[in-house]
Amino acid sequence: MAATKYRFHLDSPALCLMLFATLLLLAAMLPAVPALAAAAEFRETPCWFALPKDRDMRCGHLLVPENRSKADSATIELAVVIFEPDRVRHDPVVYLNGGPGQAARIETREEIDDWWSFIDNGDWLRGRRLVVVDQRGVGLSKPSLSCAEHYSPKVWGGIMSRPEEIVDFDGAQKNEVKACRDALQARHIDLSAYNTAENAADIHDLRSALNIDKWVVFGISYGTKLALQVLEDHPENLVAVVLDSTLPLDVDYVDQDAANFDGVLKKLEKDCAARQECGSDGTSLRTMITEIVQQLDAQPVLLRLKAAGEPSAFTRVSGNDFLEVLFNQFYDRDSIELLPQLIKDTANQNYGPLAEMIGLSGDDGDAFADGMHLSIVCNDGVSAAASFAAFPLLDRWAQNNFYSWACPLWPTATPKRAYKSLAQNRVPVLLLAGDYDPATPTSWAERVIRTTGHSQLVLFRGVGHDVLDTTECGGEVVADFLDNPNAKVSTPCIGDMTEPHFGPPDDKPSVLLTGSAQPAMLHR
Repeated sequence: MAATKYRFHLDSPALCLMLFATLLLLAAMLPAVPALAAAAEFRETPCWFALPKDRDMRCGHLLVPENRSKADSATIELAVVIFEPDRVRHDPVVYLNGGPGQAARIETREEIDDWWSFIDNGDWLRGRRLVVVDQRGVGLSKPSLSCAEHYSPKVWGGIMSRPEEIVDFDGAQKNEVKACRDALQARHIDLSAYNTAENAADIHDLRSALNIDKWVVFGISYGTKLALQVLEDHPENLVAVVLDSTLPLDVDYVDQDAANFDGVLKKLEKDCAARQECGSDGTSLRTMITEIVQQLDAQPVLLRLKAAGEPSAFTRVSGNDFLEVLFNQFYDRDSIELLPQLIKDTANQNYGPLAEMIGLSGDDGDAFADGMHLSIVCNDGVSAAASFAAFPLLDRWAQNNFYSWACPLWPTATPKRAYKSLAQNRVPVLLLAGDYDPATPTSWAERVIRTTGHSQLVLFRGVGHDVLDTTECGGEVVADFLDNPNAKVSTPCIGDMTEPHFGPPDDKPSVLLTGSAQPAMLHR
C-alpha cells in the first residue's frame, strides 16, 4: 500500500494548530523586546508670565513618558519657553542648564527679562531661536522633584539661634533626605527614571516635537554631560555642540573633588606669588591653609552672623567647613581675587570676613530640585569611596561628601556604564574651560578633547566655573565658532585674558559670593 500523504490547506484546523504552535516556539526563542511608551507631544499654551512688549515668544509643555522602558509609564510635563528672533537667520539653539536639578528660571516676567538681556548681549544668539526648557523634575516641570518643604537652610548651613544650642545637624540632614524621598514616592514618582539617559531622550523628543530638523546644543556644567549624551545618541540632528565647564559622561565626579581642589589651590598659590599686591610675609598660602584647618579642627570657631533685618545667628566653623567655603569661592572670578586676603585674615584670627562670607552666602534652595539632583547623581552612578592619600590636607574634607550617605538612601536604577566611542564624531564641538574651575577642571575638558573627534578647547585664564557668564570673551568665542564650526577658533580676546587681579577688600566688592547656584541639600 502506498504511504498516505497528508496535505494541509490554509483552512485546515490541523495546519492552524501546527502554525500556532510553531509561532509560540519561535516567540519563546526570540529576545524579549520592551514595549514602547507613548510618543512625545508638544502642547503650546499661553505664556504664564506677562509678555514683554515687542518680543515674540511661545510657551508650552512637552509631554513625555516618565520611564520609556515601560509601556504603562506615567506621562510627565516639561515647561518650555521659545524666544523668537526678529528674523531667523541661523539654526536654533537649545540651552541645557546645570545642577543637576537647577531650574531654567522661566517662571516670572523678571526672569524672562533676564533671558532677553542674555540674548541681546550675546552675538552668538542673534538671528537664532532659543529654546529653554525646565528639565524633567525641575522648575515648572511636572512632577516637580523639589523638596523645599522638607529643606531647612539652618540645618544645611549649620546655623544655630543661640551660641549654646546643641543640634545634631548630621542626623537632621539624613531625616530631611528621607522625608524628601518618602514624599516623592508617596506621589508614585518613579525616581529611578530621573537620570541622564531619560533626560537626553527628552531633549531629542523636544526637537522632534517642535519640528526642528537640526539645532545647536549648548550645555553648562551638568548640562554638558546631558549634551554629550544627546551627541552620543542622536548626532544626526545636531549642527554643533557648545560645552561650557565640561562634565564628561564617564567621570565618577563625586570622588574627584580632592584632586580638583588641590589643582586650583596650586594655581592660586602660583599666581598669587607672581603678583606684588598678593605678597605676604613669606608664608605660602598652602601653609596658611594647613595651619587654619588644623587649628579649626582642634577648636572650631563660633561665628556670629548678622544680616540686615534678621536676628543674629551663630555657626561653628571647623577645618572642613573652612575648606568648603574656599572651594565654593573658586567658582567665581571676583571671589577668587579675594581669596588670598581671606586666607591671610583667617590665619591672623580675623574672622570678620569669613563670617561675612558665610552670612551673605544666601539660600538658593528654590532654584534647585533636590530630589532631581539626588536622582541624577545617584542613578548615574557613584563609585566606592576613593583614596585621597595624595591629598592629606583635603583627605577628611573630601571623604565628608554628601552623596556617600545620601545615595544609599535613594531609590536608583542600574547606572549606565558603557558609552559609545565619539572618536569618529563629525559634529563640531567647542569646549570652554576656566583654569580656576574647581568643579569641572580643565583636565576633564582635555579628556573629552582626546576622545571626541572634531572638537576643540578654548582655555580662559583667571576664570572659574561658567565661562559664558563670567567673561564677555566667552560669548565672542562661541559666536566665532558658530560662524564657522569647522574652523579653529582664534578670537583675539582669548589672548587678552589674564590671571586674577588680587587685592585687598577695599578694591573689591564687599559681597563674597559664588556666581553659580549650588544644590540646597549640600554641606556648606
